[in-house]
Amino acid sequence: MKTELDFICGVFNIKLPLKSLETLKSGHINDTYLVTSENDDKFVIQKLNSQVFNNAKAVIANKILVCEHLRANYKKTNSPYIAVSYLKTFENNYIFHHEDGFWNVMRFIPKALTIEIAETADLAYEAGKLYGDFIGNTQTILPMSISETLKDFHSVPWRFSQFETALKQAESQRIEKATKLIAFAKQHQTEMCKLATLQADGYFPIRITHNDAKLSNILFDQNHKGLAVIDLDTVMPGLIHYDFGDSVRSICAAAAEDETDLNKIKIDLKLYEAYCKGFALKTKSILTTEEIAFLPLSVQTIIYIMGLRFLTDFLNNDSYYKTAYDTHNFDRAVNQFTLLQSVFNNLDCIHYITKTQFT
Repeated sequence: MKTELDFICGVFNIKLPLKSLETLKSGHINDTYLVTSENDDKFVIQKLNSQVFNNAKAVIANKILVCEHLRANYKKTNSPYIAVSYLKTFENNYIFHHEDGFWNVMRFIPKALTIEIAETADLAYEAGKLYGDFIGNTQTILPMSISETLKDFHSVPWRFSQFETALKQAESQRIEKATKLIAFAKQHQTEMCKLATLQADGYFPIRITHNDAKLSNILFDQNHKGLAVIDLDTVMPGLIHYDFGDSVRSICAAAAEDETDLNKIKIDLKLYEAYCKGFALKTKSILTTEEIAFLPLSVQTIIYIMGLRFLTDFLNNDSYYKTAYDTHNFDRAVNQFTLLQSVFNNLDCIHYITKTQFT
């Protein structure tokens, strides 16, 4: 009996029967699978979460435009980096709608590695170079040619309004459990809105940004050198600060985002310096003085947003993120706010490192 995945593979001209199928669990939102075809070709098959991405066609169009642009630039410059490529259906489309979801398929890049935690400064440096290169190579794409598929994705005012709505509707037990987190979120609301205010005032240039620039969205080669940026579902026009802050949040944290031992959760300044060094190598010639000056605030802002989003989902009875156990989102929120406090405690060093690397 054929499964839904067999059917999708047929639509994208993948040779059946499948030799293997593996569910990839690194993301919180979409359903993603690694399949091996009858002739040993490998593909990454993704079902977009239609509740999150209500304009799936625009999501795919963004990905294709950016990947083709990167591929052309890499070829011209003999870059060591690779742009991912996508399969078309038998009807010559990059996307297929089936029942309750939209599907797309990426060619698997052989011998590539994904890494969840940066255990060395060299890995952080490579990640910084690759995400910086992404910003540099997409700067010639007109922001208006890329759709804003997730409006206000990194807007603290919007995320805080979602939090307030959740708080009004939350069960009393969840509110009681999250009392300290709720107080922390309210305490830092004003300062964390500053980037949004500056963006609204046109203080920064709008660039093409990845918007989910974590370590696991990079492929490395067998020597742990940066190879490709993947998972481009959230590519949109935005601020450089979104990618920089999110990268630091995931790459320069000493522990995973659901670690519950609070003693392990802190900003790793050695990793931060290495990431800054790589990112600056690729971007300092194109960034404005104002953009550079607010990079440390971006680290605080993105960590705050993620803590707020996890807290909001906990108050909403875990309706958005995939969870592994009942208090998973609560633990994630505690983790992120603990990491944010570590950033507050080390702000002088963070400012010094940033200034040194971008000068």
